[in-house]
Formats: sequence, C-alpha cells, structure tokens
Amino acid sequence: MKTLYRAASVILIAGCWALLTAGGSLNQANEYSSGQEMVDNDQEMAESDQEIEGNTVVFEKIDDLLNQGENQQAWEILQRLPENGPDSAERLWRRARVQYEMGQVAEKKSVKRYKSAEKYARAAIKNDPNNSESYKWLAIAIGAQSKYSGTKEQVRQSGEIKKYIEKAIELNPDDDISYLVLSRWHYKVSALGGVARTFAKVIYGGVPKASLKKAEELLLQAIEIHDRIAHRYNLAKVYKRMDRQEEAMEQLRLTLLLPVTFPEEVSDKEKAKRKQQSWK
Repeated sequence: MKTLYRAASVILIAGCWALLTAGGSLNQANEYSSGQEMVDNDQEMAESDQEIEGNTVVFEKIDDLLNQGENQQAWEILQRLPENGPDSAERLWRRARVQYEMGQVAEKKSVKRYKSAEKYARAAIKNDPNNSESYKWLAIAIGAQSKYSGTKEQVRQSGEIKKYIEKAIELNPDDDISYLVLSRWHYKVSALGGVARTFAKVIYGGVPKASLKKAEELLLQAIEIHDRIAHRYNLAKVYKRMDRQEEAMEQLRLTLLLPVTFPEEVSDKEKAKRKQQSWK
C-alpha cells in the first residue's frame, strides 16, 4: 500500500512539474513570439525609413530637373517609382506638376495634360490631406484649364482655385509660390466682366471678393519670402492696372535683374523687356 502511495505521489509530482515546465515553455514561446514581432516591426520601420530617405534624394533630383525644364526626364524617373508607399503624396503631386509643366511647353497648350495634373493632385490629397503642395498644384492645374473654359465654368473654377490655394497657404505659410497664385486670382477676378459677374451672382450670390490691393499685398509677401522674376513681373502688372506707372516701371526694371528660378520665368522676363518699351 505504501509502495502504491509513493508511486502515486511520484506521478503527481512529476505531473505538476510537467505542467510548471510546460507553462514556462509556453511563456518563453510567447516572449520569443512577441520579441520576434517587435524585431519584425522595427525592421519594417527601418526599411520604410530607408525607402523614404532614398526617395527624398530622388525627389530632390526630380525637383531640380523640373526647375531646369527637363520635364520628360523627371517624368521617366517618377514612372519608375510606385504610386503606393509611405510617401505616395510626394510622388503624386510631383506627377501633377510634371503634367502641368508638359502642358505649358506643348506647341498647343494641352488641356488633357492639365486634367491629368488635376487627377494626380486630387489623388495626392486623398492620400495625404495635409500636404500643402498637393493643394497648390491642384489650384494651378484648375487655373490652367480655366483659360479654355466657358464663362460659367470659369466662375465655378475660380471658386475652387481660391479654396485650394488658401488651403495650401494655411498648411504652409512660407511657400512664396502659393502667394503668387492667390495674387493672380485676385488680379483676374477683380477684372471680371459683366457676363462673368452675372454667372457669379447666380452661382455664389455675387462676385467673390477680390481686389488689386490684395493682389499687391500677396505679392509683397511672396517677395519677402523669395524675391523672384515672377513676383516682380506680376507686381508690375498690378501697379500698371492701378495707374501707378512709376512703380510699375520700377518693378519691370527689378524683374530684369533677377535670375530665372523656374521655366515660366523665361517668358516673364521676355514680356518684361517688351513692356519696358510699350509702357513708356
């Protein structure tokens, strides 16, 4: 009997020990699994960071190419980058910019390119609603299309342009180009004709508030951030319409002293030279 009791005790102790050691093994397995997940997550984050860092260099190269007017080369590089990723919005708004720039230099400015630019900009916003560049290039793309739209559509588009460029400035108040775009909006809307004003009254209940004074203020803000040909040339146009002839001529003079910083300024500089003669 004692022998059976001892045997049962041994079996019970062994069973308990097995349970304890099994529990330890399970805990170790769980700890290993959790640790491995942390390692995997860290590795994924590191790979994502490396991808972003690598793409940042590529994006800088693309921006340099665009500023030099090398649109096709910039587009080819962008096409090799996947649209999905941790920095998809950065890729998408640059696609929008390339399409816009290609439309600008086409023999017959391409509305199709501008629509494509709008599509990419909207996709960028959907991907990252807090990226100021996406809103800026959406406003620019819509503005480019408006030149080929009917009066009613132009009025509708003008509301979108204002909304998106103001959002870009809200997100990044240090971007001088956004102030330039908004100043152009004020310059154009302040000169709306009778038909456009009628449509504006129907669509908005009246003409959106715009003034040459506000256009001037925005351009002066832009110049304070980065003095460029585009800002000085557009300020000259504002002063001319305000009948401030001497100031307009001074801005033309300053325009011609500045270096080109992006392709459209080549045209602005040529126009400034011609206006120096015609405005005398």
